[in-house]
Amino acid sequence: MATLVKDEKSGKLCIEDIWEFDDFVELADWLDIPFTEAQIEEAMKRVADNYDADFGITAQIVENAIWEVLTDDNCHHEFLSEEEDNENSSSV
Repeated sequence: MATLVKDEKSGKLCIEDIWEFDDFVELADWLDIPFTEAQIEEAMKRVADNYDADFGITAQIVENAIWEVLTDDNCHHEFLSEEEDNENSSSV
């Protein structure tokens, strides 16, 4: 996903590594991971917040972020199905 591009101002070459929403969706689909748009957005935020230039952004990092969002005990209610939300509300 890295692309060699020329900076418009300086004319120097640089490398862009852009991961788009659809890239996250495609990976989740390929791994047969059920998800919502909000979960993918949260996974993208986590990848961006935890970016490490020594490792870059790999498919494994994206996959880990998606699984982390899906299994996070503190996930937001909008990530839960209505049934799960009701179960969590009744147990509190």
